[in-house]
Amino acid sequence: MTTFLLVHGAFRGGWSWRRVRPYLVAAGHDVYAPSLTGAGERAGSAGDVTGLHVWVDELAALVEIEDLDDLVVVGHSQGGVVVRALVDRVPDRVRRVVYLDGAVPDPGERAVDLTPAPATALPPRETLVAARPPVAGGDLDEATAAWTGARLTHTPFAPSLDPLSVAAEHPVPASYVFCAGTPEGYPSSTTRARLDARGIPYEVLDAGHDAPLTAPAQVADLLVRAAALPV
Repeated sequence: MTTFLLVHGAFRGGWSWRRVRPYLVAAGHDVYAPSLTGAGERAGSAGDVTGLHVWVDELAALVEIEDLDDLVVVGHSQGGVVVRALVDRVPDRVRRVVYLDGAVPDPGERAVDLTPAPATALPPRETLVAARPPVAGGDLDEATAAWTGARLTHTPFAPSLDPLSVAAEHPVPASYVFCAGTPEGYPSSTTRARLDARGIPYEVLDAGHDAPLTAPAQVADLLVRAAALPV
């Protein structure tokens, strides 16, 4: 049995993993998919998110209080930033980290540094960034687009402005997966280009950016395979 800690991306919540969870549980695994402060059912607390440390602190506290060990930690999209900091905080608790179409800053870098937006155009830290309603297309059908759109929330901007304070070397083995249908300009595109330049291998999933909702069986399969890789 593997224990998975699934961390959602911007504008989403723990609900974004609801179609993946049943596959992992049916295979005998334990699954945690919390909503970060300010997200999902916790959207009312968005003003409490003053920086990246808020999310990292609460996940580290979850790991400690639940006495989780030998974890496979998964970060989707912006969740890649969060889990990169988390595994640096609790490396002894983590077996492997999986970045699913994730934004993965280098040490000392900010999440905004992975996007094409110029620094002069950045809003203040206290800003809550509004979500764009998803549009059906590709593997995102109209029903899923509507269901997702009804659950999207504003996301705190402050964590995206914090430099990533982590060790230069990754503290645990990492797997990288990208979605073939993700549009250009997403932070994950920057991560993928860097891996290409550095000769680091990765998988490509034939799905759009919201693969946990549109291709849950495939996502669950790749997570199980990643968990079985030697460390």
